[in-house]
Amino acid sequence: MTSDLELDIYQKIGKALKDIRQEKKLTLQQIEKMSDQYAPRISKAENGKVNLSLGWIIHYCNVLDINPSEVFTRAFAEDFKSQQLENLLEKFETYTSQNSKD
Repeated sequence: MTSDLELDIYQKIGKALKDIRQEKKLTLQQIEKMSDQYAPRISKAENGKVNLSLGWIIHYCNVLDINPSEVFTRAFAEDFKSQQLENLLEKFETYTSQNSKD
């Protein structure tokens, strides 16, 4: 069974792949011809409706002629920013609590 967190991850990766494909002005049918995947499967992947293996993601990135890291950077950019902000706030809280003791 797939958890909500996993679905969110697949949706973020799928959206990143779709955005990149559209930026390259490629249709699902063009991708289908360039790869061994069917357009409906690609569409489901881009919409976060199927579990994506790392191998499938890398294969699709090769078809799009991009580095897989670009997909993950785009997919999780907001998560990275949130985590960095949380870390910064945590350090700031530690700093302010130490200074208030002085």
